[in-house]
Amino acid sequence: MEKLFAGFTGNHPRNVPSYEGLIKREFYDGELQSESGDYAGVDFEKALCSPISITRITTRTELSFRRAPQHIRKNRVGLRVLWFVTAGSVRIVRATGTTDIAAGQAGFLDSSVPFSASLKRSADDHHASYQVIIPPDLFMSHLHTADRLTEPFSLDSSEGKVAGEILELLGRYGDRLSEPTLDHLSKSLLEVVADHLNKSGINMPQRQKLLDRRLSDIENYIKMNLSDPQLSYDKVAVSCGISARYLCFLLKANNTSFSELVWKNRLPMARDWLVSPKTRDYPIHEIAYMSGFKSAAHFSRMFKATYGMPPREYRAQHLAEAQQPIGPSRDYDHQNALESRWAA
Repeated sequence: MEKLFAGFTGNHPRNVPSYEGLIKREFYDGELQSESGDYAGVDFEKALCSPISITRITTRTELSFRRAPQHIRKNRVGLRVLWFVTAGSVRIVRATGTTDIAAGQAGFLDSSVPFSASLKRSADDHHASYQVIIPPDLFMSHLHTADRLTEPFSLDSSEGKVAGEILELLGRYGDRLSEPTLDHLSKSLLEVVADHLNKSGINMPQRQKLLDRRLSDIENYIKMNLSDPQLSYDKVAVSCGISARYLCFLLKANNTSFSELVWKNRLPMARDWLVSPKTRDYPIHEIAYMSGFKSAAHFSRMFKATYGMPPREYRAQHLAEAQQPIGPSRDYDHQNALESRWAA
């Protein structure tokens, strides 16, 4: 690990500003205080800078850090902190209440919300913890379900223990590993924490409005790209700026699937083109390609499964009925019958 800071005794005019400068550079703007008035026995060691930042803090004096609204207005970084405590505890005070993260537990902190955090010592008079600083995009890609989680959580599970071991590995070898290896290990740490939380049964309220907006973005993108035969799960996720895992979460949260979103929009579009005055003379295979199908055979199978007849027969029947003086109620009932088959 890289030694970022070694403690000093007394509030020397040059020491405190340099320490506060370190805090702002490594974390975020705020006000730092020491219980004893000095910083003896305080050590900051850097294990990793990218794609996440990992810092180990050990101290024999109680430290507190306050991030007030004026700091946020000045420096709205929106970082998330995943705090692993190995000795002592961390007390976080927010407008919503007070949270104590004990040794063997972890907890989240949102830097865009005012808070104060105090590092408490253990019975043998020392504190040790890891701060994992997570950029907003990585947090939403891997830990979106914990977006509003403020309560601490135990790591007493297989996944929790693996998370601790990955953290120890990154702390021990982070400055010697290649970037691709660090990237994989860092994301694995976030993923295994997410798995631990999902299996733990912790109540994690979602920002429903945000989920609705995200799902709307996904549906709009699919509708605008129905004619693309390469439209895929991964392509939609990348184009909407989210991970494939988050896309899966959004769809499950809304009781739908990727294929359902595609087909419920693609097939009605193809059906309309089959009988539209502008396109009803187009060959069936051309309608298939215009609708994003890679083959006319696949289009015919999907169309028949949905509407009960092949596309050619559907077109012929619709055109024949259009030439007969049937009443509007009969035409309406016929269309409803077709729609009911799709819904079924």
